[in-house]
Amino acid sequence: MNVENDKLYTPENPLKFVSLGWGIQSWTLVAMSALGEIPKIDYAIHADTTHEAAHTYAHAKKWTPWLEDHGIRVVTVRSDVTDIQNPEVYKGVFIPAYTIADVSKSHGVLNRTCTSRWKIQPIRQFVRTLIPKTQPNIVEAWMGISLDEWTRMRDSDVKYIKNVYPLIDRRINRADCVAWLERNELDVPEKSACVFCPYHNIPTWNRMKQKGGNDWEKAIDIDNLIRDKRENHQLFVHTARKPLEEAVKIPEDYNATQLEMDMVCDSGVCFV
Repeated sequence: MNVENDKLYTPENPLKFVSLGWGIQSWTLVAMSALGEIPKIDYAIHADTTHEAAHTYAHAKKWTPWLEDHGIRVVTVRSDVTDIQNPEVYKGVFIPAYTIADVSKSHGVLNRTCTSRWKIQPIRQFVRTLIPKTQPNIVEAWMGISLDEWTRMRDSDVKYIKNVYPLIDRRINRADCVAWLERNELDVPEKSACVFCPYHNIPTWNRMKQKGGNDWEKAIDIDNLIRDKRENHQLFVHTARKPLEEAVKIPEDYNATQLEMDMVCDSGVCFV
C-alpha cells in the first residue's frame, strides 16, 4: 500500500490515527477532527474485515470523500486471510463461537482471534510503514470509545503505541455523539460489526432477522458453515447454541428502534 507521507514522526510529534469502524463513536471522533473541534489526526484507518453490514459500507462510501475534502486521510487495510470459508481461516483465525461438546454436552466459547487477525494486525502493519522505528509512544491510537463505555479502556500491549480516548477525556457519551452528528447535519450510522459476530445480543439478532436481506443470509450461511469445524464440538454464532434461524425468534412487541449496546469486545477496534 502506497500512501504519500512527508511527516517525520517522533515521540514528541507522534503519528495520530483513529481506528475507524464507521460506527457512531469513531465516526463522530473523525468528523470532529475534520471540522476542527479537536486536533487534526494524521490518518483514519479502517480495518475492513470484509464482513461488515451493508449499511456500514454504504456509510463509508458516502462519507469518505467528505473526510478527505476536510483534510483527513482515510486508509482501508485488510488481513491477508478474510474469507471465512477458506480452510486457512480455521487454522489461525476464528470468531468467539459458542460450543457444545459432542460427548459431554458441556458449553464453552472459542478463543477470539478474529479481532487480532482482521483488525489489529493490519492496522499495525500499515502504521509500521509510517514510522522510522518503534520507540515508546511514537504512535497515538485514538479510540472511538465514549464515556458510557469507559470500562473498555485499555493500555496498549505494545510500547510504541499509546491508546488515547478523546471522547472520554471530553466526557462525551454515545447520546452526545448522536446529538453532535445531528447538530452538524451528519448521518448517524448504525452499529458496526461483522454480520455473524457472536457478540451480537438478542435485540441485534432480532433486528437482523426482521430486516432480512444479504446480511441475514450471510449470517445464517456462516453459522451453518462453522457447525462442525472443531473436532468433538458443534459451533454456533448465537448464545442459545442453536442454528441461527431457529434461535432468533422475534417477539410480537419487539421494538426495532431500541439501542443495542451489549459491548463485550474490549479491543477498542470493534463496535466503534
